[in-house]
Amino acid sequence: DSARRGPRVVTTAAVLTAAGSGSRLARDIPKGLVTVGGTPLVTWAASALATVCERIVVTAPADAVADFVDAVAGVAARVEVVVGGGTRQASVARGLDALADLGGGDAVLVHDAARPFMPVAVFGRLLDALETCDAVIPVLPVVDTIVTGVGGEVSYLDRQSLGAVQTPQALLLSVLRESHERAQADGVEATDDGALALRYGFRLATVEGDVLGSKITYPADLAAAQLRITA
Repeated sequence: DSARRGPRVVTTAAVLTAAGSGSRLARDIPKGLVTVGGTPLVTWAASALATVCERIVVTAPADAVADFVDAVAGVAARVEVVVGGGTRQASVARGLDALADLGGGDAVLVHDAARPFMPVAVFGRLLDALETCDAVIPVLPVVDTIVTGVGGEVSYLDRQSLGAVQTPQALLLSVLRESHERAQADGVEATDDGALALRYGFRLATVEGDVLGSKITYPADLAAAQLRITA
């Protein structure tokens, strides 16, 4: 229970992963630099985080750091751009290295630039819930019928108990650090930080996500995002 804290601390920081390529968007630039309404995805995401975060660490491709620095230059927070890793998990770990001076009881939001339009209200729900647990993830109800065993023996899952996980995810910094350190030592890879925290015995809670926080992965997602901001 050493990860628990008392009253909320002042510092809330963020790690914003943006080291991915834009190949599935059919672009020849990093995904975080792809624009919606003339503004890069990383700028949209960082600007939203700046409403609740004093510090933001952006992880970027090694050959595009300067472009990312330019993209976040006007964000109203202390923003640092670092080189990301070969996986999302490795990128988050590098972002953590840049927050080495913060205390373990500080709150950290881990977000993806590919979800640039998550409403700020979700950030508030995450941070409020973090008062009584170690890590919090936003989820959406699953609306489709889901099966497992495709190509073999198929089983239907009860969608009432299923949820689609989004970002940002909120964690105590001590929890995030320990989860990543133990995962590295164990050779464990996970798709998100909530999964790592749960694996290592920390208390994980959920809050309601938002459909506006959907991930931009394909050209159709980009087109839909463009329509939303111009409607």
